[in-house]
Amino acid sequence: MYFLRAIAGLPAALKRPAFLMQVIATDFVPWVLWQEPLHILRAYGEYAKACSEILSVPFLLKTLLSPWKGIAEEMPNALQWDKFLQAFFVNLVTRMIGMVIRLLAIILSLVLQILLLAVFAILFVGWFVFPLIALGVLAVIFILV
Repeated sequence: MYFLRAIAGLPAALKRPAFLMQVIATDFVPWVLWQEPLHILRAYGEYAKACSEILSVPFLLKTLLSPWKGIAEEMPNALQWDKFLQAFFVNLVTRMIGMVIRLLAIILSLVLQILLLAVFAILFVGWFVFPLIALGVLAVIFILV
């Protein structure tokens, strides 16, 4: 809706260059240089927070040696060697499985955070570089034509 209103008002704005420069100075420049970069940074913060809550590294480190899904055998009396060894090895295997899966989740979380930071860094830098590229392309087009 705003786009259509802006397009409809473009011919009138072009007829009044002083008004157009006022709009650019008071609305467009602050939006490009301040409001939208802040929006990009806030969006990065929200995505990073959500990813860190989904794959919480501190929680995964706290529970690193816990049995996988709480699967554990109760340790019987030490005099019952066969049941004792069976429970010991079941508990050992479930803890090892839990450790491997949690280590993989920690690695995934760190890789995800690094990728997220890279994407938002490219987006943030691109936000400031794109107008320069567009002006360069327009200058080349006008020079060649």
